[in-house]
Amino acid sequence: MLQFFDVTKKSPWLPQVKALYESAFPANERIPIKHLLDNKIKREFWAFFDEETFCGFSNSISLGDITNIVYFAVVPELRSRGYGSQILQAIRRQHPDTRIVVDIEVEEDSKDAEELERRNRRRDFYQRNGFEASPFEYHWQGEHYRLLSAGGTITEKEFRDFWKEILKDIPGAKYP
Repeated sequence: MLQFFDVTKKSPWLPQVKALYESAFPANERIPIKHLLDNKIKREFWAFFDEETFCGFSNSISLGDITNIVYFAVVPELRSRGYGSQILQAIRRQHPDTRIVVDIEVEEDSKDAEELERRNRRRDFYQRNGFEASPFEYHWQGEHYRLLSAGGTITEKEFRDFWKEILKDIPGAKYP
């Protein structure tokens, strides 16, 4: 069973988390990692380990009955071994009474066959783990996203209100 630990500025695994974060997400989809580590927004930033082996990380924000997994990645060499599903299960155990939300890039917008295949695999992974498409899509930082949720659907208004509340005290922050 996977164990998870908080990621902080002093975590010995921060370099591994940072390297995976930068390799797993394109520049236009990332925010500076220092913002993931500051306390302006209450986040759950966890590193996951199978004994001594770093497997991946998750970064999520919860408010009310919504938990939004903002960033989530598994070490490339460990993909397709069930670690991603175990990470999602751990998040669900920590938030049993919330709707868990993730976003994925819209498949139809992919620029080539390889990218389309990656997006389809990502969507299929979430669907196998109990996520269903929500009724809306949005744009952020030049990318087109589709929202998926588990534990109940989420409306566009709920999603936008969630982010409006989360970012209300951060000057210039743009919400989806």
